Amino acid sequence: MTRQNSKREFEKLGGIAAFVSAGAAGASLFVALVLIGMDALSDPQRLAELARVNPLPLLLQDALKILTAAAAFILVMVFRKTLRERAPTMARAAVVLGLLAIGLLLANALLSIFAVAQAANPSPNFSGGDALTAVIGLLGMGAIMANGIWYLLVNWAALKNSLLPRGLCYLGLVLGAASLIPFLALGVLVLGVAWAIWLGVVWRRAA
Repeated sequence: MTRQNSKREFEKLGGIAAFVSAGAAGASLFVALVLIGMDALSDPQRLAELARVNPLPLLLQDALKILTAAAAFILVMVFRKTLRERAPTMARAAVVLGLLAIGLLLANALLSIFAVAQAANPSPNFSGGDALTAVIGLLGMGAIMANGIWYLLVNWAALKNSLLPRGLCYLGLVLGAASLIPFLALGVLVLGVAWAIWLGVVWRRAA
């Protein structure tokens, strides 16, 4: 297989991962706004009550996080291959930040599943619920911010080296900057869907 064919195969895989990522983000937005609700998202006590009486939406949200992490891993690897010849330093930095974001997201999802299980079936020997909730929140925030820096790195490198359409890169830079502002989390999901769909279309056409 020639280098060009290999690149096209990677971009084809990346296009599929981008569409999966967009679908997972869109589904997460639906679950957050419709099945969980803003009241529960903004009130830890209501969220804990939801975990006790109807944990399914929270577990579905955690499953979508795991799916997002799997798609993100593919995207990180495809961007590494795409960038390493023209921007090797930035490619290496992007891999580190991308993998860090994935690790934090997986830790957030797994601890959240554990917390929901504890709420649904409370154990008299477990007393760290509040601390666990705080850790889950910090992991989620850390994942979003690390992912934001990854967006900034890959889109800036792609823009400087004309590897992706300029409009897509600018959208990715806005997405990366928004990811660093904690209260814009839902807006980040919306921008992430648009960026991932556009990226998927570009890579599928190129392949």
